Amino acid sequence: MIIRRLALFFALLSGIVTTQMPEYWQQYRQRLDGAIDELSAIVARFDADNAGYKLTEQGGIAHLEASADPLVRARGVEMQQIVRRLQKLQRADAAFNDKNLPDKWWTLATTFDPAIAARAYETYQPAIPATMDGFIAGLIGFFIGGALIHFLGLPIRYRHKIFRRRGTVSADRPTASA
Repeated sequence: MIIRRLALFFALLSGIVTTQMPEYWQQYRQRLDGAIDELSAIVARFDADNAGYKLTEQGGIAHLEASADPLVRARGVEMQQIVRRLQKLQRADAAFNDKNLPDKWWTLATTFDPAIAARAYETYQPAIPATMDGFIAGLIGFFIGGALIHFLGLPIRYRHKIFRRRGTVSADRPTASA
């Protein structure tokens, strides 16, 4: 009986928490778009500078990394990191356009950017979910939370079958006489 109450409590708690994910996604995506805009501006300036010397983006990075000057080499490594981060964030942004809720969760997990996530969390404010995404996320959280507690409670619920004494004889089984 207590397992059922605990399961219901955790199912409700999990449902409430997961209903907030769409709002957090919105905050995260706003930060993501801002980071993409800023990194795109940096890469565009770098590409424009390279074009003046008839170099491609990768050619300009390679030129910087091949320099004897450690400061210039460090700038080349930094530009390579900026380009990679921009590409990763653009993939994340494109995946967020997917209407499939599990794909959005997977995208958040695989393209997670801790700096953006931290800034999004700083400005995050809980909201009442009024969208289908919020409703579906709540249902998923409710069922996962309830199922998890039911699963964890199985040993308690069936402890009499799991931990029965081996020396006791069941009334259903006949005893062997000598």
